[in-house]
Amino acid sequence: MNDRAIGPRQSERAGDPPARDLRLPYAAWAWEYLRRNKDYGRAYRASFTGRARPIPLNTGAILIREKRRWSDAEQWGLLSFADPEKSCDEANVFWRPDRLAGALPVQLVRFADLARNSERRRHDEIELRRIPTRRVILETVDGARHIVLGGRRFWVQLLCENPASVGERCAIEVKINSTQHYQRKLDTASQLLSLYHSAGGKLSLIGRSRDSTRLAQGIIAIDIVNAGGFHRDVADAIYGAEKVAERWGGPSRYYEDWARRLVARARFMVNEGYLSLLGKKTL
Repeated sequence: MNDRAIGPRQSERAGDPPARDLRLPYAAWAWEYLRRNKDYGRAYRASFTGRARPIPLNTGAILIREKRRWSDAEQWGLLSFADPEKSCDEANVFWRPDRLAGALPVQLVRFADLARNSERRRHDEIELRRIPTRRVILETVDGARHIVLGGRRFWVQLLCENPASVGERCAIEVKINSTQHYQRKLDTASQLLSLYHSAGGKLSLIGRSRDSTRLAQGIIAIDIVNAGGFHRDVADAIYGAEKVAERWGGPSRYYEDWARRLVARARFMVNEGYLSLLGKKTL
């Protein structure tokens, strides 16, 4: 009798979307792990009263104006609560800039101010509203403006502490005034420039090479276990049922030990390890 709680078809769907896309940036992987944390889900639901509603702008962006500081969300590494039911493609996720090594400090400048400065030329500037991607703007109670430019293959988060412009009709000027995480910030700036000039075309990841296979496997593993599956189901989903059947229960216990370690690692990432991804030296 087969007492396994999850079938092969369920195992194949675990982690989708987007866990099988190995090109996700680390900030997206961090969210995919955090949103599977049940305690975070409860905290999100408890924050319903007082959460600001997203406002669609006529430029295509989304604006969120917070009326309070979310200290509960900050404990999770966030500036405000994001919906755990939504993947990194859809959720309005803003990591705390002190947690996200690649958070890029910028100044948002009105074009009228640029025109008054003869040393600046408008066509040399990056215009926020013309960046061809999903754009979400968060205005926090301290007056700062945080902007996330999101996509499956990139995650650009900008911070403007003293915005001189309202809305998206403004130019972005990069202001890197600290050597802390300097290379990460340069990578983000390079990606911002590449994104602006891509006109919606193909954009490659920028930064040093990395392998996200274990991160993807961890997401698949935790989804299977949370659905009531066992270590055998995890091994079947990743290595294939036929291959696993040949060695499962054998003297080496290779797949048993591998699945056990993977699930333990995935649980750690869901509970607290996701924060370590935000400080990685690559995007």
